[in-house]
Amino acid sequence: MKCKDCSRVIPDGFTDCPWCGAIQAGPAAVPAGLPTIEPAVSPVQHFLTAVLLLGSAALFVVVNYLAIVRTDGFLSLANSAHFLGQCAGSIILGAILVFLYYKIRRKKARSSSQLLVIFSLSSLLTLLTLAAPARHLTADPSPAMLRQFGDDLKNPKVSNKWDAPGRALLMDLLSLSRQYISEVSKLDETAKPLYTPESFRDAATVQQMVDQLHARIAIADKYADLEPVLAKMKGYVAAVDGSETEKREFMEGFESTLPKTRATFKAVKDKEHAWLQVSLDLYQFVLSKNGQYGVQRGNLLFKKTGDADIFNRKLTAAKTLQTEFLRAYWEVRRTQRAMAAQMGLQGTEFDPTRTR
Repeated sequence: MKCKDCSRVIPDGFTDCPWCGAIQAGPAAVPAGLPTIEPAVSPVQHFLTAVLLLGSAALFVVVNYLAIVRTDGFLSLANSAHFLGQCAGSIILGAILVFLYYKIRRKKARSSSQLLVIFSLSSLLTLLTLAAPARHLTADPSPAMLRQFGDDLKNPKVSNKWDAPGRALLMDLLSLSRQYISEVSKLDETAKPLYTPESFRDAATVQQMVDQLHARIAIADKYADLEPVLAKMKGYVAAVDGSETEKREFMEGFESTLPKTRATFKAVKDKEHAWLQVSLDLYQFVLSKNGQYGVQRGNLLFKKTGDADIFNRKLTAAKTLQTEFLRAYWEVRRTQRAMAAQMGLQGTEFDPTRTR
């Protein structure tokens, strides 16, 4: 660039003329208010942005649905407001965070890009809430609720229409429990005690114990499946005078309580089956060693040390599993008795302690 006064070439790095000192005019300023030209966006980029936006929105809905199901058990008209409020809260929080980010960083982005970030961030925030312990629906009800439910069971004429299915199912469950107890008690009347020296006396006695255990396993297997009883609930609900929507919502609420019921029932039955199978294996082992052991002073003496070790391990395992089963079974019975007492059902047809 030449100086406008002396026409000499101004060296690089100088804004004014070093030769005559004349001040040179600065570069033309960009007029204020002119719009900034953004780079053009191709149709492919528009399409990809739309796909990602729809995907993030779908993910946001799915994550929030899982969150409501985890806490409430199911999504229905009753908790739809809670679901919508949860979605709105996540969106608002995500939008605030995105706004603050762009404000602090002084960045600008297209609305579609900002919306994509908001949905993704809101989904992430909801996922983080799933990491917290769930609020279980099976929490212990209040004494007042239990007493009211007990009164409804005992007085069908003053209870609402939805108590009838619960009453019928409860009677089915009690009937199943009483039949199981009756058959086990009847078998115990003629059964010989397990694990006593007398039960290993000779081959005939051991065979009797084997047959006795087979009979006991047959009873356990007969009452090992709870599903046929639970399946009756659909028929009981179908008979109620109500709309299909009401029936569907009632069944959804009922089914949300079943996982804990099934898990408790299965845990007890698994312990029972394990105990009986190990006990059967013990007596079958002794039966296979007929003539190779004797009973002296209340102890089994095997001719081979290895057989004695195997017998002792099997006997210890059988007794341990028997104790674990009985503890689990009576813990369930104790809980049933306590709840019946809170509901005021002692002595009624709904009393789980009654055997008839």
